[in-house]
Amino acid sequence: MQRRPSYVGGDTRSKQLWEATRKYYDSHDDALLWSDGTKPNDRFAALSRACAHAGEDGLEPADYQPGTFDAAHAADGDVRATYVFFQYAIDLSRGTIDPEVINHDWHPTPRSVKIDAALDDARESGDVAAALQKLAPHTPQYLGLKHQLAACPDDRCRLTVSMNMDRWRWLPDDLGSRYLIVNIPAFRLDAIEDGKSVLEMKVVTGKKDNPTPVLADEMTSVVFSPTWNIPEDIVTREIQPKVAKDPDYLSRNNMEVDDKGRYRQLPGKGNSLGSVKFLFPNHFNVYLHDTPSKNLFERIERDYSHGCVRVEEPLVLAKYVLRDQPEWTEDRIKAAMDSGVEQSVKLKQPLPIYLVYFTAWEENGTLRTVADVYGHDRRQQSSSRT
Repeated sequence: MQRRPSYVGGDTRSKQLWEATRKYYDSHDDALLWSDGTKPNDRFAALSRACAHAGEDGLEPADYQPGTFDAAHAADGDVRATYVFFQYAIDLSRGTIDPEVINHDWHPTPRSVKIDAALDDARESGDVAAALQKLAPHTPQYLGLKHQLAACPDDRCRLTVSMNMDRWRWLPDDLGSRYLIVNIPAFRLDAIEDGKSVLEMKVVTGKKDNPTPVLADEMTSVVFSPTWNIPEDIVTREIQPKVAKDPDYLSRNNMEVDDKGRYRQLPGKGNSLGSVKFLFPNHFNVYLHDTPSKNLFERIERDYSHGCVRVEEPLVLAKYVLRDQPEWTEDRIKAAMDSGVEQSVKLKQPLPIYLVYFTAWEENGTLRTVADVYGHDRRQQSSSRT
C-alpha cells in the first residue's frame, strides 16, 4: 500500500487509523471496497451521505471527506474512503479528542469498539450509516443531547451540546442498570435505575484549585461515624498554621496526632466528614460524605470542598445503597451515624458510580446548561480539531 498520504495527520491517533487501514486491506487481499475500479458502488454513496450527516452527532462533516471517485486512481480513492470510515467510526465511538488533553487526571473508560468489524458490517449489509450509528453511545443522556442538537439552537449552544456529547463517548457502553452519577458542575447526585433518575440531591464539589476528579468506579462500603485521616497537604496548608496560632486547636476540634506524625479527627460532632462516608477506592482518595456545614447546600455554586463530594442527604443515600440489606433499617442507620464509634458496612453488590463533568443535558424535554466551573469546556474547545 502507498505511503501515508497528505490527508492523514501526523498525530498519534491519525497514525493509528492509518495503520488500521493498512491492516484491513492486508487482511482482505487488497480488495476494493467502494468501487469496482471503474465506477463507485452504492456503499460509497452511502458513506458520503453518512459523512454529510455527521453534524447530527455533534461532529463536523468537513472532517470526513471521502473525496470524489476517479477511475484513474481507484485504489488510492478506495483507501481514502476506508480511512475516512475508520476516522468517523473512532470519533463517533470514542470522541474526537482524548480527555487527558483537557485535564491530565481525566481518563476515559475505554468503550468496546471494533472499527474493522463495523466496516465488515457495512460491507456485508450495504447500510453504512447503520453500521456507523451502532458505534455511537445509546445511553438516554446521549440521545437526549442528540435530540436537543436537532432543535436548531444557536451556534454557541450547539458547540456546548456537541462537546458534552463527546464526553459521553468517554464513558462505558453500559453504565449498569443501577448506578450513582455525580455531575460536578451541576452540583448534583442522581441514582439512576433503568435509565431514569429515582433519587436526586445537591452536592458540594471541589474548589477550582482542588477539583473533584472525573472517574468511573464502584462503591463498595459505607462507613458510619467515620474518622477523618487528614491528608498531608491539608495538614501543611491549613491545620499546622492554625495550631501555631492556637495550641488548643487540635483538642477543641477533636483531633490528634499519632506517633508517626499523622493527623486525624475522631468521630463525633463537628467531624469534617459528618456522620457517614461512602467509599469507592481510587487513587485520588476521594469519596462521598456527610458534612456539618449544611449551609453550603443553600448556595447556587457549591465548589467548596478539597475534592471529595459532600452530600445533602446522607441518611437518604445510606438507606438507598443498603436497601438490599433489610437489617439496616432507618433507625439502625441513624443510630450508627450518631454512635461516635466508627463502623464499616460492606455493600452486598458493588454499586457503579460515575463522577462526571457535563455542562449540558436534556431534562424533561428541555435543554439545561450550567456554568463551566473548572474551565473544561474552554480547554476542550481550544483543543478540538474544529
